[in-house]
Amino acid sequence: RATDIENIDKAGICRRDVARLISSVFNSQIFDNGFVHCDPHEANVLLREHPNKKGKPQIVLVDHGLYKTLDGDFQEAYARLWKGIVMADVGGIKSACGQLGVHKMYPLLAAMLTSRPFDEVVERSQTRSLDAAPVNGGGDKAVIRGYAQRYLKEIITMLDIVPRQMLLIFKMNDCL
Repeated sequence: RATDIENIDKAGICRRDVARLISSVFNSQIFDNGFVHCDPHEANVLLREHPNKKGKPQIVLVDHGLYKTLDGDFQEAYARLWKGIVMADVGGIKSACGQLGVHKMYPLLAAMLTSRPFDEVVERSQTRSLDAAPVNGGGDKAVIRGYAQRYLKEIITMLDIVPRQMLLIFKMNDCL
């Protein structure tokens, strides 16, 4: 399993290679071909040493019961949203969220996707910095939990507005 750190280390596989591979596989599904495995919990994402590349990981996906083909318009808007988040382009985030049907709640959608406070994007846009704030482990989780409790009604409203494809992306992100 991709979460079995002890066996990954025993196999001599670099953890960073595992993280890159998992990220690459699922980003490719979303942004390239649009055919997405939407239930990638630890029992469905297996890991082994690549048979042809010593010391490199290979992913084996199992349980193919929950896949979704994303439509092109959704893929484009979702890609634009992530570009806006990465580039700290608040206008781009707003525009992409509007294309996804989320207008005034764009900061909430961006925060939910990144599990980070939207204030960080705003701060990066003002300082023109592309560097993300360092992850603060428990402190960040507590802030996000607090936001989730405080904005529960808005979250439920937004989940009712976003395209159904987004709900499966949320599920996929939650599993990863």
